[in-house]
Amino acid sequence: MPIRGEMEPLQRLQFDSDEQISRKEYLKRKRKNSKLLKKRSKITYMLMASFMALAVYIVIQLIIYKRYNSFKYTLGDQVNSQSIYSILFVTEGYTYDPVYSVSSILSSGEDEKSILPSSDLEQISVTEECMYGIKEGTICKISRDGYQIEEIIKDNAKKYIVQNGYIFYTSGDEERLKTYNLTTGETKSSDLTSVQQILANDKNVFGITHTTSDKSIYRLNYDGQDSNKISGDEKVSYAIIDENTIYFVNRSHEDKIYKVGTDGNGLEKVADIKSVAHRGEISQVNGKRYMFIKDKRLYYINAADEDTLWCYDFATGDNSKIISSSIEILQNVDNTIFYKIDKEMGVYLYNYDTKFMALVTKRRVKEFVIDTYVDVKQQPSNELEIPL
Repeated sequence: MPIRGEMEPLQRLQFDSDEQISRKEYLKRKRKNSKLLKKRSKITYMLMASFMALAVYIVIQLIIYKRYNSFKYTLGDQVNSQSIYSILFVTEGYTYDPVYSVSSILSSGEDEKSILPSSDLEQISVTEECMYGIKEGTICKISRDGYQIEEIIKDNAKKYIVQNGYIFYTSGDEERLKTYNLTTGETKSSDLTSVQQILANDKNVFGITHTTSDKSIYRLNYDGQDSNKISGDEKVSYAIIDENTIYFVNRSHEDKIYKVGTDGNGLEKVADIKSVAHRGEISQVNGKRYMFIKDKRLYYINAADEDTLWCYDFATGDNSKIISSSIEILQNVDNTIFYKIDKEMGVYLYNYDTKFMALVTKRRVKEFVIDTYVDVKQQPSNELEIPL
C-alpha cells in the first residue's frame, strides 16, 4: 500500500517503442484499462458466485430429499412384519427399437441382478416349476436353474395365461383363442377370435372379445369348445375372475364396475364406482393389473379420481381411497400391493394393514411380476433400509 503523499506505481501499459505520449494521455489510457479490468473481474466474481450458489442449492435439496424420502424404519415402524418377496421385472433399452431385459430384485431393494439380459422376453409369468414369457410371438419356457430358454409355442402368440397344466393363448392377426396341453404338447383351436383378454378357473376358460360390434365375455371348455356368451349386451373392458364371479368394467355404462357369475347368472352393477377401461391396444394379459379382490373387498384403480387406488367393501358399501398416486399397473400379494406410478420409473410397495410404504427400485420398469414361489427369508437385522 503506498504511503500517503507518495506517487502510486504506474500500471504498465503496452505501446510501441517509438510511440511518444503525454502524461495526460498516459493517465487516460490507464484509467480506461483499469475500468476494463474491474468490469472483467466483476463478471468473473458474479459467475463464481452463481456456481457456488447453485452448488449449495443442490446440496441442500439432496439433504432435504434424503431426509423426507429415505425409507428407513426400525422395529417400532413395523418394518420387520413386512414380508420380503422376489420380483421379476422387464426393462427396455433407450433405443428407437428397444430390446427387453429381465432382472430380479428383492422387495427390500436388495440383491438386484440381471437374469435374462437382452433376451427380448416380455409378459413374464411364473409357476412353481418354471417361468414363461413371449419373445417375438413365441411362448417360451424359462428354467429356474440357470434360466435356460426353451421355445414351446411358435404360433405368433399375442397374449397367454398358464392354468392347471394348460397354456391358453391368442394367435395371429385374428387373435384366435387356442389351448396348449403342457403334458401332451397338443394344441386345440377354438372358433373365438378377436380375443383381447383371457381368464380361467378350474373348469373353464373365458375369452373377452373386442371388436366394433362385440365386446363380450365367452365361456368355453378347456379344449376351446362349447362357446357361450355370458355378459349379455354389456360392453366389456378389463376383467378379473374371483372364484365363480367375473368382475368387469362396463363401457356401456360409464365404465362402471359390473359382475356376472361364471355360469352367466347374476349380471349386475357392483356399485357406482368406475375403473380403467380399454381404449386401445391392451398391453397386459388381463384386468388383474388394475383391480383385485381381497377379504371381501374390491381394490380398483379409480378412473374418476385420477387413477388413484380405492377400496370398496362389499359388506358395508364403504368406498375409500387407499393410495393417492396415479397408478399405472399393480399386483397384490397377501397384504401388500406392488405398483407403478403413471409416467414415473420404479416399483413401489404398500402394506394396507401396517400402512408401510417403500420404493423398491428406481429402474425403468416396463412390467413386473411377484414370484411368490421363491422362499425369501425375513431380514434378521433390527433395521431395514430400502434405497431410493
